[in-house]
Amino acid sequence: MKHRLQYFLFALTLLVAITGCSSKQQNTGTLIETAQTNMSQITSLQAKMNMVVNMTMGTEKVATATTADITAFIKPLKMKIEIASRMESSTAKDTVMEMYLQENNSTIDLYTNAGTGWFHTQGDKEKLGQFEVYDNILSYLSAIENPVNKGTEKIGNISTQRLEGTLKGEVVKKIVEESGILSSATSMGISEEDLQKIYDETGGLPITLWIGEDGLVYQYKTDISKLMQVIMEKTLALMGIDSTKNGNSLSVEDATITMTCSEFNSVKDFDIPKEILETKK
Repeated sequence: MKHRLQYFLFALTLLVAITGCSSKQQNTGTLIETAQTNMSQITSLQAKMNMVVNMTMGTEKVATATTADITAFIKPLKMKIEIASRMESSTAKDTVMEMYLQENNSTIDLYTNAGTGWFHTQGDKEKLGQFEVYDNILSYLSAIENPVNKGTEKIGNISTQRLEGTLKGEVVKKIVEESGILSSATSMGISEEDLQKIYDETGGLPITLWIGEDGLVYQYKTDISKLMQVIMEKTLALMGIDSTKNGNSLSVEDATITMTCSEFNSVKDFDIPKEILETKK
């Protein structure tokens, strides 16, 4: 049973999407408006994603970590991504995936190598999930509800204002799809109708945004712990496991997706290697 749970959790993370305080704060509405304007004008950025999941079932602990290094040019879209995923307490090596993509008219050419050679597929930006950092930030700025300014905080050596709020509705659904929870949960038998009820039950996802004095978002973090708790309990029930019995108790201690951004408008350009571009579809 533990092995099935580990497999489900590991598949989830593979599919995927932080210091001192003072009393100086900017008006929250003005801060968000400035960030929307300034973020909409950037041409390139670097980003580092860190998705962690820590949970306990009975006496067993399961922990996974997925990281991604992202280099992105916005218009036309061109990206280079390296992803690593690992399960703690496992002797297996990190799973590493390399990706290149570029916009070609209305489609995206995606080149992927998971260690067995390069594959070429086509799709659209909606398939990029958490890796489409630029569009995600603009969506979160537009959709955040009841934002509260928690004061100043440094991200690296950058002074930022820390905003905390909640995401609801379609944005929640988008994050769930991007994190891999949707595909993993439906593969275990959870219907989209059940998931919609779960969205309503959890009451939205907590989000934190760190906005610099230049109006750029240097970091954001979404907390999917409560959502995963409910989904995992539902999954166990479908597997015939009673999570209320001794030894089957389930607790999701931490499940978060953090994206740290840098090098706005100053990313060094790169070329996709010719041999990769020649990969057949």
